[in-house]
Amino acid sequence: MAEKHLITLLLVEDDKVIRNVYAQLLDRIVSKVVTASNGEEGYDSFIEHSPDLILTDIKMPVMNGLDMINKIRSHNRQVRVIIMSAYGESRFFLKAIESGVKGFLTKPINISKLQEIILEQVKDILLEKNFHEEETKRRLAESERDRSESILKTLSLATATFFQQGVNNKTVAEVLANVGTVTRVSRVYIFKRDIHQAEVVVSQIYEWVADGIEPQLYNDHLKNIPVDSGIFNRWKNLLVNRKIVVSLTRSIENEEEKKLLSEQEVKSVLAIPIFVKDLWWGFVGLDDCVNERIWSDAEINALEMLAYNLGGAIYRRNVEDELTSLNYGLEERVRERTIELEQEVKDRTFAEDMLRESEQKYRHIYENANDGIVMIKRGEVFLINPRVSDIFTELPREIIGKQFSDFFLPQYKDQLNDFLTNQEDTELPERKEITVEMHGGRWIEMKTTLIEWDNEPAQLAFISDVSKRKQAENDLFKLNEHLEFRIKEEINRVEQQQQLLVQKSKLESIGELSAGLAHEINQPLGGISMGLENIQFKLVDRTLTNDYLESKISVLFDDIDRIRNIINHVRIFSRDQEKMEVETVDIVQGIKNALSMVKKQFEDHLVDLRLCIPDRQFLTRGNSYRFEQVILNLLSNSKYAVEERAKVDQPFFKKMIMICLEQEAGETTVIVEDNGTGIDKEVLPHIFNPFYTTKSADKGTGLGLSISYGIVKEMNGTINVESELNKFTRIIITLPN
Repeated sequence: MAEKHLITLLLVEDDKVIRNVYAQLLDRIVSKVVTASNGEEGYDSFIEHSPDLILTDIKMPVMNGLDMINKIRSHNRQVRVIIMSAYGESRFFLKAIESGVKGFLTKPINISKLQEIILEQVKDILLEKNFHEEETKRRLAESERDRSESILKTLSLATATFFQQGVNNKTVAEVLANVGTVTRVSRVYIFKRDIHQAEVVVSQIYEWVADGIEPQLYNDHLKNIPVDSGIFNRWKNLLVNRKIVVSLTRSIENEEEKKLLSEQEVKSVLAIPIFVKDLWWGFVGLDDCVNERIWSDAEINALEMLAYNLGGAIYRRNVEDELTSLNYGLEERVRERTIELEQEVKDRTFAEDMLRESEQKYRHIYENANDGIVMIKRGEVFLINPRVSDIFTELPREIIGKQFSDFFLPQYKDQLNDFLTNQEDTELPERKEITVEMHGGRWIEMKTTLIEWDNEPAQLAFISDVSKRKQAENDLFKLNEHLEFRIKEEINRVEQQQQLLVQKSKLESIGELSAGLAHEINQPLGGISMGLENIQFKLVDRTLTNDYLESKISVLFDDIDRIRNIINHVRIFSRDQEKMEVETVDIVQGIKNALSMVKKQFEDHLVDLRLCIPDRQFLTRGNSYRFEQVILNLLSNSKYAVEERAKVDQPFFKKMIMICLEQEAGETTVIVEDNGTGIDKEVLPHIFNPFYTTKSADKGTGLGLSISYGIVKEMNGTINVESELNKFTRIIITLPN
């Protein structure tokens, strides 16, 4: 079977049988046969299918063949037409010729003739198609060539612009505009790689858009895009490996990427990587927002060349910037060095002038110095100034050339020789000082410096007569010895006075507590008296038994021990403890011991004595009896304060004193608080001063708080006071655990 020709043929015949027969026959020759039953259907089919060849009858209902042909000619005057007719009139042939038909067949039609004429027309049509295709290709090639030349010309101008004017906002904008115009795209843009918040990102930094296209330069979605994000990962993998990105938006599989491009109305995209010295710098891209463009080789090559030239221009700019910076730094260093050299020349000139002046000054100083100046080499004197003769009371000729140590007492000779010898063995320079006695009793202070003189080590010695100063030092030493003896005597006297004051304070406390102590002793004495009377009654009644006697005697001994303990405690407390023993102090026991001596007295005076002491042990370092003295002093002051306030606020005032203990952070706090008269703010800063008191002369000496302050300090503690007049006084003692 022969191959069908790629031709579309329109068969218009009103006779259905003939139409079907011809259609089957023609279907063997051409690739597509379209049929119609009248001229109007034929016209519509032509509009729909655009056939290459029309085979039509003339006489047909609705619209005849010639009218159909004329109507079709109004759309396409080049279409080939073959007419069929059973009429032989010449008028039909003339009209057919006027209509531009290519063949005329009379019915009944010879099949061979039909095939022949159809094949002739098919051949001509194919020749015309080939011609048109070749012509189209030629024109496209010429257009592509012209376009490539325009693109190359644009790129040449871009390259020249970059290398002549550098990479800047103006040149980049100009180049992008030229590239966009010559490639007829919607957008041309550049993205740059950067670091944002410790992450590699890309951001759009330049853009050109065609008329009617929405710019994207300020689109936040195109700023700081992470290169490893899903939206850019495909692009990164291509671009970093020097590959291009070329895609139709509708064909992109990544939904994030497709969405971002669709929001910009991009239908086709092309992106080329930009490398600067083998480092991926970014990319340049083209967008087509109008057509789904298949990017030509010319466009791809052009963009690759633009990216390459842009990378080279950026590298050149970086190198130029670095060279400019280096050149500026070099110029600055040369400028600084020039200034330094100029200053050095000035300094040297000035130094030379000063040297000339100083030589005369130094000679003047050397000859008129108050100190003697001696140059010593190998232990011998070889140069002196005039002052040395005055100090040594010798003429220069009697000094120069002699051993330097010969001018001093024999006991200093070895010391001097060692001093000078040891100095010669040290590195330059070293200064030493020595004081020695000369013949005649003069004392000389000598300061030496090791120098080099005529390529040999030497000592430059400065000597001063310090005889008067030495005498003054001896006198001062004797005076200091006498003064130290006087100070020690005074310190001992003060310490004795302080001890007497402490003892006096103790005795004052005992005097104030005498009533309470009497009660504490009378109570067990009463028990002893009653016990003895009971024993006497039993003896009289002859009812005394051994068991009763043993039990009573045991009770009597307990009362006697109680009296003994009270007397011993008061005796030890009142003893002059000049040599205080530092020991572990039980704070709670110390408070209880102090209270045992005042409790009855406080009860007799209706003082409410409250204790806020946790049931545990509180220990510190110090002297137990001195700590008790502090508590007694504070209780005595508090009792006086509440008694004085009671005189004013009677009969409703309730006298109250409270002792509390707290412990935290390695410290114990003892708080003694009363609701007495309080202390005035002006008085408060002076209460710890010795002999300072607001009481009358018969009520106190002003030593209690001062001595208490000293005792607490000896225990490495602190004592502070908080008070408000006519409300309260709170004494806070802090002791280390």
